[in-house]
Amino acid sequence: MLELLEQLFRQVRSYAQAERYDRQQVYQESPRHITMQFDRDAEDMIINGLIESGIGFEVTTEERPTFSTAPDPQYRIVIDPIDGSQNMSRGLMTAAIALAVLPIDAPVLPENVQWALVGELFSGAVYQAAQGNGAFRNGRRCQVSSVKHMKDSLIGLNLDGRNHQALRALLLEKPAFGSIRRTGSAAIDSVYVASGTYDAYIDVGEVVTGESFLASLSIVLEAGGIVSDQYGKPLQPIRNLTDGYSIVVVGTKELHNEILAKLHTGKQV
Repeated sequence: MLELLEQLFRQVRSYAQAERYDRQQVYQESPRHITMQFDRDAEDMIINGLIESGIGFEVTTEERPTFSTAPDPQYRIVIDPIDGSQNMSRGLMTAAIALAVLPIDAPVLPENVQWALVGELFSGAVYQAAQGNGAFRNGRRCQVSSVKHMKDSLIGLNLDGRNHQALRALLLEKPAFGSIRRTGSAAIDSVYVASGTYDAYIDVGEVVTGESFLASLSIVLEAGGIVSDQYGKPLQPIRNLTDGYSIVVVGTKELHNEILAKLHTGKQV
């Protein structure tokens, strides 16, 4: 299965790198969401590859209604064809494809993902995991960092339209984080925790949707990381790709506890 996922990634990566598409062309627009033409093109490539594989999938994707590639599919696949669409539309070379495969009858949660891949479309880095077999970056086993305290940490933090009181607590209350970064792709920011690139990634405000984090968080879990909501509780099952979530993704229990304590110095999270 991972070989199929990697083949799909390579196809979309070739398309993205060629830059023969119109970065500004909109395929469809609604009050809630804009689908760029390159998003739709990437999704079409992935779906065609799934159909050609002969494996039955129920396909859940950002850009169209759920459907099946065969009668009585054995698997569900959750697709983010291009996570970082705004980056691509602006010419920023940071975006990813995220693919997560689960048994058809399993609740859609990171811990139930059987195979996952997150691929950076421009750098070519591939993060992947098969349930119970660990996490890998470019074929080498990866593991979360061992950093325990915020003062020593490099974290990813999503600032776009997020909860202002929570952000104020994270940015202004002491102790401070060592360093803060953000790529513009939640899939990449999340999976960076798996390889220890980030010590943590925080996205609070019930905004980020399931296709952006499902594959990444399953890889983080395989690498030994911790995944929770903003209160330290397990994530609720993903029932659609419109409900927003808050995620706190961390390498160590000690740092996770410090981040939760810092978050809750705000009155609302």
